[in-house]
Amino acid sequence: MSYQNDVEIFMNSGSQPVQKELSMDNDEAKLYMKLISEEYNETLDAFKKSDLVELADGLADMVWVIMGMCNSCGIQFDNVWKEVRASNMSKFVDGKAIKNEYGKIMKPKTYFKPNIKNALGLEKT
Repeated sequence: MSYQNDVEIFMNSGSQPVQKELSMDNDEAKLYMKLISEEYNETLDAFKKSDLVELADGLADMVWVIMGMCNSCGIQFDNVWKEVRASNMSKFVDGKAIKNEYGKIMKPKTYFKPNIKNALGLEKT
């Protein structure tokens, strides 16, 4: 299952352009940034109202518009996700997380920053 592919099919069916080259300078990206903001606010409102159904709907809608933004900018999200996942997993030492007093997982010496440029194909490692 590819969320990004599902949204690409939707965009193609709706005659919305899907970028194959990296670019943020287009009307579609501006539209999707606006939609991300709208969906975030609706999701936040559902959370504040403790409405689990609307929260779930909002979260799914946020993923949808974020995948639309990726398609509008030529970003292959799976590549970025894999890099960020590897970085986040580097926060564990011997399979254990070090947390602060609020429960946030901290960055130990094993942590490495994700190489997003490489994930986007902008630099070779």
